[in-house]
Amino acid sequence: MPSSFDLRLQHLEDNIRQDQDLLKDYEDTLRYEDDPRRKTKYRREIEQLRESTNLYQKEYDELRSQITGESSVQMLNVAIDLQQMNTRLDRLYAGQKAIYENINHLRQGLLARYEAGEQKIIATLAEKLDESQMVMISTVLDAIKTNQVTEGEMQLILQGIQQNITKIQLQGTALPPSESALVEVINYPELDFKHRLKVAIPLIPFILDYEGELELGTGINLKEAWEALMMRFKGE
Repeated sequence: MPSSFDLRLQHLEDNIRQDQDLLKDYEDTLRYEDDPRRKTKYRREIEQLRESTNLYQKEYDELRSQITGESSVQMLNVAIDLQQMNTRLDRLYAGQKAIYENINHLRQGLLARYEAGEQKIIATLAEKLDESQMVMISTVLDAIKTNQVTEGEMQLILQGIQQNITKIQLQGTALPPSESALVEVINYPELDFKHRLKVAIPLIPFILDYEGELELGTGINLKEAWEALMMRFKGE
C-alpha cells in the first residue's frame, strides 16, 4: 500500500502534468487569438497557473525536506517539471507583457488624434480593438489628414457607417453607451465633415461585426469600401 508521502508525490506530479497541458493550450490559443477580451481572459487563466505552480513548489519543498537520503527518480522528475513550468510561464509572461505594452502605445497614439472630450468616449472602444485594427485605423486617419483619401471615398464610408447604424437601430439592437455617444457626434450637422468621419472611423470594426451577425445588407457595402482602403494603405 502506497505511503502518504508517495500519494502526495503522485498527486503533485499529476497536477503539474495537467497544468502543463493547460499551459500548452493557452500558448497555442494566444498565438492566434485576435479578440482583446478573450486574450485578457486567457492571461487571467495563465496568472492562475502561476499561482498554482507556486503552491506546487511549496508542496515539493515540503516533501523534499522529509527525505533523508537521495531523491527518488519521481522526485527528480517533479523538480524538472516544475522548472519547465516556471520557464514557460516566464517566457509567456514576458511575451505578453511586450504585446500589451505595444498595444497600449498604439492605443495612446490613437487617442492623441482626438480632442479631450472625444478621447473619453473613444477610449472605451479602443480597449476592445486588437493590434491590427488600431494600426489600420491610425493609418486611415493619417491618410485622411494628409488628403490621401478622396472626397468620394470619404463620403462613401461615412454614408455606409450612417446607413448601417440606422439599420441596427431599426432592428431594435441597442448600441453600447460609448457607441451611442459617437453616433450623436457623427450625426451632428454643425461639425465639419472630415471631423465627423474621423470620429466615425473607430466604429467600423464594431459595425462590421453587427453587419455579419444581423446581415444588414445596406445599399453601401461598408466592408468592401473599408477593405479597399486597407489594401491601398497596407504596408505604408
